[in-house]
Amino acid sequence: MASSEEDWQSSRCLVECNRYMLENNIGCDVTFLVGEDKTKVSAHKHILISRSCVFFAMFNGPLAEKGQEIALPDIEHSVFRILLQYLYCEDTDIKPDLVLQLLYAAKKYSIQSLVKVCVKYLELDRSAENICTIFEQSYIFDEQDLQEKCLAYIRIHAPDVLHSNDFLELSSHCLELVLQDDLLRVDEQTILSCVLKWASNKCTKKEKEVSSENQRAELGHLLYLIRFPLMGKEYFTDVISEMDILSDKEKVELFKFFYQKGSKITTFITHERSEKIDELEARDSEDTRPIQTCIRYHSVYEDGSWYCGGEPDAVAFTTNRPIILHGVLVYGSYIGEGVYDITCSLYDTVDHEVATRRTRLKTSESQHTYPVLLEHPVTITNSKKHTVVVKLTNAEGLDTYQGKGGTTSVNCGTVRFSFSKSKYSRNGTDTKIGQIPGLLFTCGDDEDSDV
Repeated sequence: MASSEEDWQSSRCLVECNRYMLENNIGCDVTFLVGEDKTKVSAHKHILISRSCVFFAMFNGPLAEKGQEIALPDIEHSVFRILLQYLYCEDTDIKPDLVLQLLYAAKKYSIQSLVKVCVKYLELDRSAENICTIFEQSYIFDEQDLQEKCLAYIRIHAPDVLHSNDFLELSSHCLELVLQDDLLRVDEQTILSCVLKWASNKCTKKEKEVSSENQRAELGHLLYLIRFPLMGKEYFTDVISEMDILSDKEKVELFKFFYQKGSKITTFITHERSEKIDELEARDSEDTRPIQTCIRYHSVYEDGSWYCGGEPDAVAFTTNRPIILHGVLVYGSYIGEGVYDITCSLYDTVDHEVATRRTRLKTSESQHTYPVLLEHPVTITNSKKHTVVVKLTNAEGLDTYQGKGGTTSVNCGTVRFSFSKSKYSRNGTDTKIGQIPGLLFTCGDDEDSDV
């Protein structure tokens, strides 16, 4: 009989055996040279072939790789390790700073289930600071649904988005999609100012002088998507007429439009951008996304931080109808950037841990909340109490934001959440203040709902 040291198989399930063999390089028959530094990563062809048609063609097709070492210079080592963990064990430990690279790798190897996981994460991770990057990547990877959701977010949060650093990095095509949108919620003066900064950034990157002539050359036809006639004659007289971004002919056309009754204009768009703000906001909050968000607090407490030293924050909840819980929102760093080790767990009515997730999160004071997904979604039966427990630790002891004005009952469409204090909460979070500002969920089976 084999010793316990040798017999690692009998005490582990299939997934655990897969993970053990991957992590300990047992029986590997292929090696990848990953990233520019060609880090060696060993794997098993059998596993890869069974999970990806691209790997199948790579090892079994007519053009199958003959050597034992395969170069992957376009994927970072950390990203490839996450990809392998998913293929072997379906682990979805996605890092916020790696999700776009992981989406690229999932697309490259046609792992559609992982593509969906990445897209879902990006949908939840939107902010004014990163939405342009997500929008750009959704265009590159032809994720039409994600593109539209990004554009809907940009419409409503346009002033903050246009002033973000990521806006300056948009491609000409994606900028065109933004500028031609009739629902963009921002004035044309702001659009002009931010678009000129975009053009200046392009000039700088190409080591060209930042001049009106070069800005105009970078903008090309995009200049005519800026609605100069909507800026008003006073702004035109005081500001636009003194700028060299327009030609003399274009300035004369605008002058006649503003000061000569009945004068027509053909060069620039003259119709207003839609002001149907309520309709637009309602559309963005409809249950069209894979995941909805239940927000517990009315506001963020801007004048005080929340200590995170490893003690658990928790809150209990019930619902009036079945839901599928995907994860939670947590608050990020109160001052500057912070990196937190996070453990998120879900306990059922009899205090059994039914799901958990351990991850690391990089945050910034410019963004209040961040999503943390459970390893696997959990079905929550209506009227059955469950408890979410979250532990955040930061090596420098950096505090987070905190919520205030919480209530014991929150309605999200047809789902009513009832919150209560939990015995697991030893860091102060309760129904009124603290951490865990939201729950991420989709609606479940409706048959036994108590509505």
